Amino acid sequence: MHRGTGDRTRVTLSTGHEIALPLDLEFAMGGVTVPARRDRLEALLPDALSSLAIAPGIGCVTFVGIQYHRVGGGRDATSPDADSAAGSAAAGLEPYDEFAVIVPAVRGGRTDRPVAQLLDGEIGGYVHWLPVTTDPSVALGREIWGYPKERADITVTDGPRGLRTVVRNGETGETVRLEVPRPRTRIGDSDRTLWSYTTMDGDLVRTRARIRGEIAVGTGLGTTLEIDPDLRATLGCRTRPIASLYGSRVRAWLSDGERVGS
Repeated sequence: MHRGTGDRTRVTLSTGHEIALPLDLEFAMGGVTVPARRDRLEALLPDALSSLAIAPGIGCVTFVGIQYHRVGGGRDATSPDADSAAGSAAAGLEPYDEFAVIVPAVRGGRTDRPVAQLLDGEIGGYVHWLPVTTDPSVALGREIWGYPKERADITVTDGPRGLRTVVRNGETGETVRLEVPRPRTRIGDSDRTLWSYTTMDGDLVRTRARIRGEIAVGTGLGTTLEIDPDLRATLGCRTRPIASLYGSRVRAWLSDGERVGS
């Protein structure tokens, strides 16, 4: 299995697909962040990470539904990084739907105090669960970055009212239902860098994502979140959002993973 090096430009997956890095993506997304018990979240994180505290004993979890419009195979080789245009003539994957459960976390922090963590360490998101709708997308995530992808019955719909995500379990029915409304006013383009964390071959892997697009961040009013009781108990989370995000046309470049410790 691949161990992230952070310096490759192409990867051939076990499925035979050749992927150019950084991976060029286009998608619609909608998500919410909810409070959760830090003791539950700490039990899910590698030792090198600590749950981001928003209040004493309280952390948070982010749920995001993603409808990919394009996965690799970009129309051009333009990348935000001048030295990383890897010749994106490599064929991409068929678009797929995805649902992410992400625990906002701190690496290298020396305090658990709310707010102080923001000044004390590197902020990112640990990917706890990442169900997707196709086998090639499972290989893509697991083999390059160690993302915990698995096949699932997911429907992500970006409609006139907003983005709706439903994750189903064949035995128990719906596991998650998430609805995020479209913003009422136009949002200007944003350009930001985010870090994600995963574990792979016993190592902590950090991955940089450069994201551009119209992304609205709100209070969570008007959203709907329903979670299977087992998943809710594992995360120790509530269902009333403290924040939401929505973007109908977003582009991102996902770099190769970098091993940063165990």
